[in-house]
Amino acid sequence: MIKSDISIWGAALIIILLFLSVAVYALIDRREMLRTMKVFGLLTGQTAFVAFGMWIAYRQDSWWILLLWLLLITGLSMAWCLYELRSQWRQQLLPVIASLAAGLLVGFGSMMLCVPSHYYIPVLGVISAFLALSVVQTLQTYQRCLFHTAAHRQYMQANGATLLESLMPSIRRALRAAVQPQLRIMAQPLLVVVPLLFGGMLLGGASPVVSFVTILLLISATFTASVVAAIVALYCFKR
Repeated sequence: MIKSDISIWGAALIIILLFLSVAVYALIDRREMLRTMKVFGLLTGQTAFVAFGMWIAYRQDSWWILLLWLLLITGLSMAWCLYELRSQWRQQLLPVIASLAAGLLVGFGSMMLCVPSHYYIPVLGVISAFLALSVVQTLQTYQRCLFHTAAHRQYMQANGATLLESLMPSIRRALRAAVQPQLRIMAQPLLVVVPLLFGGMLLGGASPVVSFVTILLLISATFTASVVAAIVALYCFKR
């Protein structure tokens, strides 16, 4: 029988309160309630999927399990990016694949040198999530900027500017969009980092010092990986 520190009565109370909240929500705004329940369902399914994968990885404790998990997470991240960019997914295929591969190589590869192997799976999940969001924001912003600055770019090139100089304003906006999610987290650590990452590591048994250092390394690696992925995506898109 699996031992657990979770109280059954406490869990039952939370579930009852959740159903009562949903019932109140349904009386006020039924359409938004259905959307909320859909989000809860997606959260439950995705969390269960990740937990099952981590349970298998920890039980097997083998390099090929980690490799399969890496390929699976990479494939899911790529599929989500292409879904968000579905209007031009054929054109975006190479930038998405190249940028995710480069970002994971830099971010996850550097973290593998810093943390124990039992941290690999959660670290990979955090980095891949931020990378996927960063790549989508980069390519979407770059496309919008190219569309809205076409006349200005032609004017700059007609007056002697190179192609790179005419594209630089769009590149700057795309890079800003790529790093904004990380900057928001870095600017509000008490609201995001401490409750989620830091608290999760403490609940997992890590010491406060180890948790502090690991979080700083993870945020630094994620930020670097996002910048690398954005540059690679922009280069491949230009090509």
